[in-house]
Amino acid sequence: MPSLGDKFLGFFLVLGFATVGLCSSDKSSDVDRKLSARLNPDCPEDICTPDGNALTLIHIRADSDLDTIHYVWDLTGKPTILVALTRKNASLKINWNDFMDAKPSSVQFSETPIYTFMTVINRIFQFDDPEDKGMLGNNASSVFVYDPHEFSYNRTLLWFNEKDVIAALNANNDFLFKLNAFSTRDHGMDFPHLLHTSNSTQVDIVFNNVSSKFERPRFAIELLFVVSEQAVTGTDFQITKRRSLDDEHTPGIFEIIDVLSPGAFKFSTGGFVEYRPVSYTHPERDVSTSTETHQSEPKAIEFASDALNATLAYAIYGQKLDTLVVQGMNISFGFSGDGFYTKTNYTTLTFQVGYGMPPPEQLSAFVLIVAGIGIGLPLAMLVFGGFYICTRKMRNRRGTRV
Repeated sequence: MPSLGDKFLGFFLVLGFATVGLCSSDKSSDVDRKLSARLNPDCPEDICTPDGNALTLIHIRADSDLDTIHYVWDLTGKPTILVALTRKNASLKINWNDFMDAKPSSVQFSETPIYTFMTVINRIFQFDDPEDKGMLGNNASSVFVYDPHEFSYNRTLLWFNEKDVIAALNANNDFLFKLNAFSTRDHGMDFPHLLHTSNSTQVDIVFNNVSSKFERPRFAIELLFVVSEQAVTGTDFQITKRRSLDDEHTPGIFEIIDVLSPGAFKFSTGGFVEYRPVSYTHPERDVSTSTETHQSEPKAIEFASDALNATLAYAIYGQKLDTLVVQGMNISFGFSGDGFYTKTNYTTLTFQVGYGMPPPEQLSAFVLIVAGIGIGLPLAMLVFGGFYICTRKMRNRRGTRV
């Protein structure tokens, strides 16, 4: 019969092997999709100078064995993120002269995509917040509007291989855009450490030292969504809020906001935008430099082809935009008592755009190990204590026999 010490040794060996297994399974090295990227594909030199950084349209292919997801990061005007699911052999074609003239059908795929979803950064607002609520109001006199189509973009970074693609751009020395595409499931390197898969791309925006227009300034951003779904009654984007089980990756923030297209909400096969309701007010992002975000309900955009007439969405769909689901929402930053934008002159927004459903968060190996130890040690002490008491009572009974 094994001794008590042998039992405890076995218990801790099992716990140790479980720990190793959890650690090895926490970070998957499997490549779900193979990435390839092109900057300004097939753009003639009279439009795209070889050494120029002003014009940026990046096409990324994320190939799997079954299909391809195309990401297009267009920062030639209003920043637009396209996610298009196609068969493997589909290719992207751009008529650059027509595209620069904002003509419809100037950007096309060689075959009709299975699904497309676009997110357009349509406007940026600086607004006065005398009530210190952090929410964009309806008083137009206290709102200054930035049109991203008028920005001067300067590309400062473009790096890619088969697993990752990273780009960074500076707009008017006020707004910084960082974009990432991924080949595997993992958390982002920077706060808020969003969980991504190979079916999503991430956008990080920094409002950096922007000149204040008001005494109590805050910022908000307007996002427009375009999906290849016909606009009929009841086809609305839905905002859902999820609670994560722990805040290991984003300390203090347990909530995740999902903005789901009608197809994603009803059938889990559509487009989504995902973010955590947190903004950071310092380059060193942590709990002490965080503030809140607030979002409006998605609303349909009337005369969508006019609203998007100088964007990638119009270059692909043209007047057909008026028949598709096109909706928009605002996200504003700040909460009462955080000192407004002028306290640090720094604000961020990080979100993901993807196909399918947002990936569910899971407890990490570290959390499971801590929980296992927290439960296992008291349980072991309880078993040991019970065994010791029973053994002592049995000895006492033997000693009192006549």
